[in-house]
Amino acid sequence: MIELKSVSKQYLYGARVLVSTDMTIKSGEIVALLGDDGSGKTTFLKVVAGVTDFEGEILFDGEPLAKKPDDVVMVFDDLALFANRSCYYNLAYPLKIRGVSKDVIDQKVKACADRVGITASLYSGVRKLSLIDKKRLAIARLFLRDCKVVLIDDITKGLDKDEAAVLWQEVAPALQDFAKEGKCVIFSTRDYKEAISIAKRIVVMHYRQIKQIGTYEQIRENPDNVWAAQAFDPDYAFEKAKLSFEGEKLFATTEDGYEIDLGHLVGRIADSYVGKDVYIGWNSDKYDVFGDRKEKVEHAFGTTDGYVLKCGNRKVKSREKLEEVGTLPLANATLVFDETNENSIVTK
Repeated sequence: MIELKSVSKQYLYGARVLVSTDMTIKSGEIVALLGDDGSGKTTFLKVVAGVTDFEGEILFDGEPLAKKPDDVVMVFDDLALFANRSCYYNLAYPLKIRGVSKDVIDQKVKACADRVGITASLYSGVRKLSLIDKKRLAIARLFLRDCKVVLIDDITKGLDKDEAAVLWQEVAPALQDFAKEGKCVIFSTRDYKEAISIAKRIVVMHYRQIKQIGTYEQIRENPDNVWAAQAFDPDYAFEKAKLSFEGEKLFATTEDGYEIDLGHLVGRIADSYVGKDVYIGWNSDKYDVFGDRKEKVEHAFGTTDGYVLKCGNRKVKSREKLEEVGTLPLANATLVFDETNENSIVTK
């Protein structure tokens, strides 16, 4: 089990990452770090790996993780390969510096190369490899020795869509196997589909800050802020409105005059927000497509489970192909966010 206690990281130029972060990652758990480039994912992994300084404390099974460097293996985003050496050398080196015998090194190197499908390139120089095979070589290092913590940084970065899908299909089962063996597994990605495919919990990161930690279902249904909401739905609907009470009923009135019933949020929003401007939001599959505020569909894109209907800046998910579509949310689908900081104002 990994425990982060009041962990922070500050760079020399002043930027702070992981401000006073507390988090526990159980043995056998897979955690995904989800965010764009520059969100702090790599720094998070490097802090856990102990390859960069930080404030606070990181424990593994109750002892400082920094005292157990051999318990951690990491695939860096730059792969950290010896570019002028052979694939064989790259796999053999970590074992050689630990005093492993040549026979055992040879056996392990060949077994690991076979596992990731690069046996044919084992004696070739790294520079001759395609990017996807360089990534496979880096992944092969994970199988060289026993460990307790596995860290992988954005392994599909730089690949085209098809190659990324192929590599992820190879990597995901391996990470699941590590978890079944009781290892702590943390990987970073910019693709929410990768994150939700195997991770038990997801850490949503944005601009060097952790925005929310939870399961996919928890974050999608009850996002702490707009960034967390958009992490799993790039087309998340988001617009300004004003809150009001009519009797005991709570409503949000959009800027173009449409009234949305927020009965499901009565008692969950502070009275101080009534009469004030807020942001309302809902997932792109929660539109009332046959409801009010119809808009003309400009383009319709077919998907595996229906259509994505483009109306101006909106993308509405629908089971049917329509010429015009309602662009207000379904009942009970709307959440409310503070206009200033864009954090959720709905109590859970």
